[in-house]
Amino acid sequence: METSDAKTYTYSAVPEKNAEKPAWKTVKFWQAVSVVLFFACIALAVALGAFVASVNGGERSQHVTPCPAGLPVEPVNEDDPGLYDDLSLAEHNAVRVYMESQETLAIKPWNEAGFSDNFINAIELLVPEKSKALLFLDGRGDKPERQALVTVHAGGKTPPVVEEYVVGPLPNPTRHTPYRSPIPWTSRAIDAKEYPLISTLIDDAASAVHNILKESYGYTYHNCTKRCLVTFDTVPKGYKSGERRSWILFHRKGPGGVTYVTDFMLQITHESVDPSEWHVSRVYYNKQYFDSVEQLITGYADGSVEKDTPDADAMADEILYPTFVRRGKPQPASPSRGPTLTEPGGRRYAVRGRHVEYMGWSFDWRLSTAQSMQLYDVRMNGERIAYELSTQDATSFYSGSNPEMLNNLFVDSYWDVGRSYELTQGIDCPETATFFNTLQQRSTKEPSLMKNAVCVFELNAGIPLRRHFDSDFAGGFNFYGGMADHVLVLRHINTVYNYDYVYDYIFHQNGVIEVRVGLTGYIITSQDTTRYGYPLYAGEIGNVHQHSFNYKVDLDILGTQNRFETVDIVLENITNPERPDLRHIQTRIQRNLRRTEREAAVQYDFNQPKYYNFYNEEETNRFGVNRGYRVQLNGIAKTLLPRQDWAPMRGVAWQDYQLAVTRRKESEPSSSSIYNQNDLYEPLVDFQTFIDDDENIVDEDLVAWVTLSTHHIPHSEDFPTTATAGTQMQFFLRPFNYYDEDPSVGSSNAILITPGEKSGSVRVERFGTPTGPACVSEQSPFRYNGTWRGPH
Repeated sequence: METSDAKTYTYSAVPEKNAEKPAWKTVKFWQAVSVVLFFACIALAVALGAFVASVNGGERSQHVTPCPAGLPVEPVNEDDPGLYDDLSLAEHNAVRVYMESQETLAIKPWNEAGFSDNFINAIELLVPEKSKALLFLDGRGDKPERQALVTVHAGGKTPPVVEEYVVGPLPNPTRHTPYRSPIPWTSRAIDAKEYPLISTLIDDAASAVHNILKESYGYTYHNCTKRCLVTFDTVPKGYKSGERRSWILFHRKGPGGVTYVTDFMLQITHESVDPSEWHVSRVYYNKQYFDSVEQLITGYADGSVEKDTPDADAMADEILYPTFVRRGKPQPASPSRGPTLTEPGGRRYAVRGRHVEYMGWSFDWRLSTAQSMQLYDVRMNGERIAYELSTQDATSFYSGSNPEMLNNLFVDSYWDVGRSYELTQGIDCPETATFFNTLQQRSTKEPSLMKNAVCVFELNAGIPLRRHFDSDFAGGFNFYGGMADHVLVLRHINTVYNYDYVYDYIFHQNGVIEVRVGLTGYIITSQDTTRYGYPLYAGEIGNVHQHSFNYKVDLDILGTQNRFETVDIVLENITNPERPDLRHIQTRIQRNLRRTEREAAVQYDFNQPKYYNFYNEEETNRFGVNRGYRVQLNGIAKTLLPRQDWAPMRGVAWQDYQLAVTRRKESEPSSSSIYNQNDLYEPLVDFQTFIDDDENIVDEDLVAWVTLSTHHIPHSEDFPTTATAGTQMQFFLRPFNYYDEDPSVGSSNAILITPGEKSGSVRVERFGTPTGPACVSEQSPFRYNGTWRGPH
């Protein structure tokens, strides 16, 4: 207990009779004072000199001690990996060697395989079935065997297909079985065997129009060494199922190059299983379509083609506008360091491999190549809240009138959403964070080591978790109580070519889980009309588009048999009990049990506000209320694109619903698929079918599919990049009568202040939390590598 007393001083203006001469009026007194002051000045000068020398020399005060290390961080035990630990390098290699040794599969090693051969395209962990996992996790069964999911691009088959196999047991596989039916060849993601064949066609075409590009845009592609263009391709690959036609866009090479996209594009048709039949099928230049490169060249030469001209911004010798080079009014006026985190008590979370524990919370995580971050067995104080909490997919659908924007319907699982590149200490994550490497394998010979791809850290959120000042309404107070919102954050950042998505899973001490995503990175521009966006740099516009993110939330509230209800807030018009001659209009609650999947598909209506509550019918708190958790949506937007009238929406049917609740099935593991991207019209995973079978969801194992979304109209402040401030979306999993009271009341990090016995004094109760001297958290030297190819 701390006390703080106000000192009281008493003064008298009446001298006492016969008082002796005060000591301060004597000569001896002032002589003594002079000597003391002389030596004090010498001591002060010495201390000041030492301080200046310390500052100038960059030395740290010897009195500031390092903070303790705190709870342990242990690496993955590759000899005994956790249930959800991603595959080790040894396991990757063992799976590859086994598959390539199976003669019936006729798989060629990556370095020897060509486009028309069978080769392994991807390898990753296959998570065990939930029923088997729960038996093990709850101590009622053996640990499920580890298995891998292997994707084979079988170009050597007739017809070619994509095949998926379950391979196990690890670490020494002895069998493989098909995971599901073969996938259409045209639905596959473009791989490193296909891109070189397309690149040859691009290079030939760009060589032929070399002078047109230079005159029209000031940049070239073929054999370029200065003012160069680079390419990227649009998706999906056509307007119908089975088509495979890529529009190839050309944008400036260099920092922020996607903010200057030329108005020249090529369409490559590559549907045939025979690459010799692939060809340039259409050309787009300055808002005009051509059937061939030759037609453009001829028309450009004879003057029948309307020519484009370079924009002055794009021709500058030093292009700063889309770069991160500092410019403009200095902030701050002179360079200085901003606040940083310290951990005075050391690390307060523990890490064992991919298992994390913090303030009653515990969970395991993995980073899936196809589906990004996945959390499993999420518990609070030992009770499982969710079996799975995972990202499913992200989309960005653009609008416009040119081929670039007509075909920019991005489904990000196609683009390796799990491939998160190196996070930067002090920017992407605090200096105190713990960083993790990951292995990802798709379209490579061996897995890529992604250094520092994920981080976890404790954070003071900068806002009280709870607090109250209780006034005595007489100029004082009865008490103040409060608690800082210290949270644990699990973060990774996925860069999908131009955009960077900051994914956070945040654990609060009151039993709340916050799931958040923030947008940053470059916008993609075009030379389109202003009906689709505002004018921006270099004659481009920023086309309007919509971002959507889908999550799987497999809640297990005190078991797998749960119910879903909406607690509706409805109006009532009643006779005023106090004044029967008057009417009284107010709101009340109305519980509405949702019995089937169609009843539980939510398209939010602001005229009908409601809570979304998952609860256990057999379990109640001390007040007799069913214990539950509710989903709170704080980042929703209506999707205007009609699924019934526009075919591509079938492949992203989950965008139609802010929340959908279905019965959990092993046959419905995900709301999307990497194969949906190139066949949105007849998708491999049609989420609408999850709902249309309209199964019973009362006292069943339930899954909530949550969609966050926002519309983005780019503006000049999106240069150089979009900022996370104002672009963050989140949903919360909040206890709803689950506990008898806020579980954070057990925290010793709270504070209670009450008036002291003396006037003006206070008593400060910190519940045992020390306040001792400051310390400095140990920090590793700043390092950044940025490389990610190869396993070592």
